[in-house]
Amino acid sequence: MWRILLGLSCLLGLLPQSGSAQQWTGTARLALTGGYQTNTYLDPVLRSWNNRSSTPGLAALTPQVGIARKARRTRLAAAVRTRLYPRRADAPQFVQGHAQARYRLSPSWSVGASGGGTRLRLGSSEESWWGLPSVRWTPTSSTAVTARGGLTQRYVATGQGTTVRQDSRLAMLNMAFWPTDRVRTEGRAYWSDGRTNATGTAFGGTGVSVRGVYWPTNQWSVEADVGVEQVQYEARTTRTRLGRGGLKVAWHPRTAVTAFVQTRASTARLVDGSSTDTHVAVGVRLRVRRVLSGTAPSPPRRRVCRAVENGVQIQVPYDGPGVPHVTGNFNGWSLPGTSLTQTDDGTWTTTLSVPSGEYAYRVRIVDGDERRWLSLPSYADTADDAFGGTNGVCTVP
Repeated sequence: MWRILLGLSCLLGLLPQSGSAQQWTGTARLALTGGYQTNTYLDPVLRSWNNRSSTPGLAALTPQVGIARKARRTRLAAAVRTRLYPRRADAPQFVQGHAQARYRLSPSWSVGASGGGTRLRLGSSEESWWGLPSVRWTPTSSTAVTARGGLTQRYVATGQGTTVRQDSRLAMLNMAFWPTDRVRTEGRAYWSDGRTNATGTAFGGTGVSVRGVYWPTNQWSVEADVGVEQVQYEARTTRTRLGRGGLKVAWHPRTAVTAFVQTRASTARLVDGSSTDTHVAVGVRLRVRRVLSGTAPSPPRRRVCRAVENGVQIQVPYDGPGVPHVTGNFNGWSLPGTSLTQTDDGTWTTTLSVPSGEYAYRVRIVDGDERRWLSLPSYADTADDAFGGTNGVCTVP
């Protein structure tokens, strides 16, 4: 496991640095969860396939630390997390490290890779690693399709002092779609196929899942998901079929704090009969994000809005991943808005055909599956809105 974590650190440090401005950020997260579940044998996180007798009371502590570097065309990130179960002495010790790299070829295409490893200890130890190159296509600002494929390996220590290795091929297809800025849907399909080194036993699985998130307000979100999959070993004639569904309601009073309540249900048709699990939990997540180093150069003093023939020109400085979009009362605050085009001096600009008048606007960054508001430069004319935020103001004579 330590080799995997060392490799993740080297990935961030040894890759060539972009000549454009870049920014390093660090993130720390802590999740506290408590609840009850009826059958830990089907828990996809505990992975307690050989542990049917865990106490149904759930108390979990999940810390995570990560680091990321963003530049105009590249994004690198690595993180390490663990999960502790104070009330379950027989629960597995879980440590995972993973890294991702992405390079933007054009506004619509990017390539990348993800990799990492997991160490799980429950009586005997188990380690696994994976490496998955990927290609992402964003045909529109509200759609992203990602294809991944690669290899995984799993090492399981047996009670006889030997280690069984499982080699698998894995392929996944993800599609994300944002009908509006408050609704996000995502679908995933996967296929795997592998063999063990000891007996040559073949195994594999296929599955599909769908997830949707709705933000009725900026402080509340509702998430629902459903999925089905089947797993089969060569020595068995009956396939293991699993179905899962869940509902989660979260409250975000602050950027760094999220409180949630969730319920999940699972059912499985196993070789020796059927089994079900009901899982109810409440919890809180804390998140701290800090800029460690790197900033964009200070922009020259200029006007964000400039009146032109039959409209207004918007020009903002931005040096980072994604594409800026402008929205405002000139288009009914529709999202993501009108995309801007990058100029030779590093700024982004667009021209809007609008009649004379005063207009409120904001700039939104669209970066694959990420959406965020861009802070306007200090020289922009601004005004507070009715929701406690700040809008830019343009006047067209």
